[in-house]
Amino acid sequence: MSDSLQELSERLKLYTDRQALLLQITRRIAQGGSLGAMLPDITNATLRGSHADGIRIVLDTTVVPLTYASGPLAGQMLKFDKLVARHVAAHGETELASTATADGELDELKGAFGALLALPLNAQNTRLGVLWVAFEQPHEFTPEEHTFLSIVAGQTAVAIANAYAYDTARRGREQLAAILSSSADPVLVIDEDEAVLVLNPAAERAFGVSAAHAMGQPVGRVINAPPLVELLKNGTANTEGIEWQNEAGHTFAPRLSDVVDEDNNRTGRVLMLRDITRYKNLRDNQSEFVSTVSHDLRSPLTYMQGYATMLPMVGPLNEKQQGFADKIISGIAQMTDLVDKILDAGRLDPEGNYQLNRETCDVTKIVTDIVAAHAQPAEKKNLALITNVDPALPILNLDDVMLRRALNNLVDNAIKYTPDGGTITVSASLRDNDLVLSVKDTGLGISEENQKHLFERFRRVRRREHQTVKGSGLGLFIVKSVAQRHGGDAWIESKEGEGSTFNISIPLEGANLLGADARKPQ
Repeated sequence: MSDSLQELSERLKLYTDRQALLLQITRRIAQGGSLGAMLPDITNATLRGSHADGIRIVLDTTVVPLTYASGPLAGQMLKFDKLVARHVAAHGETELASTATADGELDELKGAFGALLALPLNAQNTRLGVLWVAFEQPHEFTPEEHTFLSIVAGQTAVAIANAYAYDTARRGREQLAAILSSSADPVLVIDEDEAVLVLNPAAERAFGVSAAHAMGQPVGRVINAPPLVELLKNGTANTEGIEWQNEAGHTFAPRLSDVVDEDNNRTGRVLMLRDITRYKNLRDNQSEFVSTVSHDLRSPLTYMQGYATMLPMVGPLNEKQQGFADKIISGIAQMTDLVDKILDAGRLDPEGNYQLNRETCDVTKIVTDIVAAHAQPAEKKNLALITNVDPALPILNLDDVMLRRALNNLVDNAIKYTPDGGTITVSASLRDNDLVLSVKDTGLGISEENQKHLFERFRRVRRREHQTVKGSGLGLFIVKSVAQRHGGDAWIESKEGEGSTFNISIPLEGANLLGADARKPQ
């Protein structure tokens, strides 16, 4: 009876010791730190709790396995690390009460030591390595020993996974901090409550505020840039054309993106500012230069045209001389048209400050005048030039000059690109509370791919049939700009081989309709 009590007392003491060691290991894991500082403490505590003669923790790495060991038998176990790790990876937990019974790929273990127990270190379905203990003599593993080592292996695997995750996050933070610090572009990050999370040095300089002061504060309280704060709060998918200038005179183009979690819920926003001061100055200087040169060209072109047309007045010209004079006059007309378009494009640039000169405008007269002005060039190509105007068109307040320029460009293009013998129809009608001006031709049509960029500045459709057609690529840019300045738009309807229809729409409301009775006399 006393022997049974003695045995029970020893087993109870052993159980208590192992529980204390498990608590010690758990506390050590909770303290965290690097694997190099944590795993030696775990191996020593596990060796004491298992009463083994050697313990090794072998971690899988991309180059050489990382190992931690303890106990007098640990050195002798070293040469079997790869063998044991490979076997556990293939077959899972491995227990040998006597290595004398080892066979197959474990045959090398015979005579090396008495017994071993190897457990996989797995966390979140990821294989991290193996923990294995060995005894000099054969040893029957009790359920208590097995449970103790299994718990240690599980906690160790979690500790390793956490250490890896922490190390990865730390490296990511360090890399991100280095990138943000070295970036010349200001970067601002806010959370879902609009509090500042990140303000890099470039952003500190741009906004004139320190990161230490701004961190954690509502963005509207610490950032004195109402347009950008509004952008951060409301967000927008398209920041094209938005600019902000700080007190130092630097101009920035913002780019906004959302920070989302794994469920695609927005958890914040990132604002990056690109310093475009240099490019803006270059653009302004270029625009000013082009405008100045274009204005300066007007006078000599006018003189040239005037004197060229007066040549017959000072004496008769023979047929060859008259042909030369006609070519000179035609060239001057092309140059004058180019100068006018460059000036119009500069005035109508989205960043320009051109204000519409709205006045009482008779759309029917505009259409009639432009068609009449193009009658002769249309006749030279044997083109039928048709007018189709809704007689109920109201009198509108529009920019007469710019609207004429836009419609003139469309008719001029239609005549240039429509093959001889074709038909061009110029229409004006009311459609869904909009004034719609249309120019339809029977030309070669335009592919869908070319239509995407057709209204951009200096864009032209390149085709073999159009090689002799002169143009600057500004006409359709001006057309769309005029429409948009009036609150409307311009678009094309076309299929290759079936001709094209170019449309301008202007809202009646935006045109300040003079009244339902303000119509032309019938």
